[in-house]
Amino acid sequence: MEELSPIGLVDDEKIKKSYMDKFKIFLASDKNIEVYISKKHGGGAGKYKISNIDVNGQSIALSLDFKIGMFEAGTGAINQRILFFMVEPNCKIIKINITNKG
Repeated sequence: MEELSPIGLVDDEKIKKSYMDKFKIFLASDKNIEVYISKKHGGGAGKYKISNIDVNGQSIALSLDFKIGMFEAGTGAINQRILFFMVEPNCKIIKINITNKG
């Protein structure tokens, strides 16, 4: 698969829509979708877990832990993740912090 870009939160609506179309993410009429593209990770296994959510009015900051479990077999490939977050209307994710927990 080609390298995904840009890295981080995607602000450009055209790019967001292209990823939503490509991965067949359908938007509920009363929700917004925020898109995050990770840096490259070693190994094919692992997942993100939300560890903290800070809400300030209509602005949201997320903390995510990238975890590779003991029994998650992975390949040696270096890959990226694309995350789709559904948020309420008029809300926006403004920041995502990532920690690696191997």
